[in-house]
Amino acid sequence: MAAHDDCVIRPATLADLDGVHALEKACFDIDAQSRRSLRYLASRAQADFLVALDGACIVADAVVLYRRNSGVARLYSIAVGASARGRGVASALLRECETGAQRRGCRVMRAEARLSNLASRGLFQRAGYRENASLPSYYAGRDGRREDGVRLEKPLT
Repeated sequence: MAAHDDCVIRPATLADLDGVHALEKACFDIDAQSRRSLRYLASRAQADFLVALDGACIVADAVVLYRRNSGVARLYSIAVGASARGRGVASALLRECETGAQRRGCRVMRAEARLSNLASRGLFQRAGYRENASLPSYYAGRDGRREDGVRLEKPLT
C-alpha cells in the first residue's frame, strides 16, 4: 500500500467493484469496462489492479496485464476521476504499476493512448515513455468512427 497526497493506493478487491465501475463510467463514455470485466480483473486475471482512494472514495484505478514467460507488462487501463486530476495521483498510480511490474520481473511497460488524448500522452511522456508505434483506427469512436492511437513504451530496468 502506498500513499500520495491525501490518497492511498492499494490493490483492488471485489468490494471495490461498485466504486470502480462508477469511476469507469464517469471517465470513459465509450471504452468503460463492464462490471463483469472488472470482476474478472480483480479476481482471476493475471493482472495487478490498483485503486487510489481519497478517504473512502475511489478516485483512480489502473490495471496492468501480464503474460506468462514475457518480460513485457501492459498498462491496460488507467482512469482518474475529476476530483483527483491535477494532484499527481495518476503519476503516483503509474509509478506503483511500474514497481509491481518490476517485482514480477518485467523489463518493459507498454501502454496505448488515443492520439487525441493529450492528457494521457503527457502523463506518459513525463514518466519517461516514448511513443514507438502508430495505431491507425485502433479505438472505437463516436458515431461508428474509429480513432487513431499510439503505443508507448518504457524500459523498467
